[in-house]
Amino acid sequence: METQTICPWCESNIIWDEEIGPEKYCPHCDNEISGYRTLEFEAGFSNEDEEQHEHDEHVAADDSEWDDDDQGILRSTREIAANSQIQSMLNEQFEMPECANCREYMLEAGEQIIGKDGEFTPVTAPNSGQPIVSSPMKVIWYVCPSCYRTDSYLSLQDRKQMLDALSDEQ
Repeated sequence: METQTICPWCESNIIWDEEIGPEKYCPHCDNEISGYRTLEFEAGFSNEDEEQHEHDEHVAADDSEWDDDDQGILRSTREIAANSQIQSMLNEQFEMPECANCREYMLEAGEQIIGKDGEFTPVTAPNSGQPIVSSPMKVIWYVCPSCYRTDSYLSLQDRKQMLDALSDEQ
């Protein structure tokens, strides 16, 4: 019987046989698939499993998951709605950094002002004598909707100021 693994990052089914052995990295997204957030299950059903599966389908058909207004079409799940909202937010963003973990596009989560009460002391560039970044500086935070990693980037204005401070021209 085949063993199937679901990649925790791109949610692809990874099928392997006993001669080759399990994959260590996903062939689709090249992320590690062993350990954290990895699901493995046996493919196929026994007769008892098939009967239980048919019973579950019958119960689901009678359950509130079906909407009569949709003529028998299963209502949208939370995930489909979230994906639609994520795509809409990405379309409105000025920048779309890619997550270093799973390579999904990251959502802009907000802005943070750092150093407004003297809690940040910038380093000065030796050639210009100006601080590399100004104090206070604005940082834009991004969050990955797939693996929840967060990253921060300097605002455009602070990036320009940093380049001016580091350039040789005065």
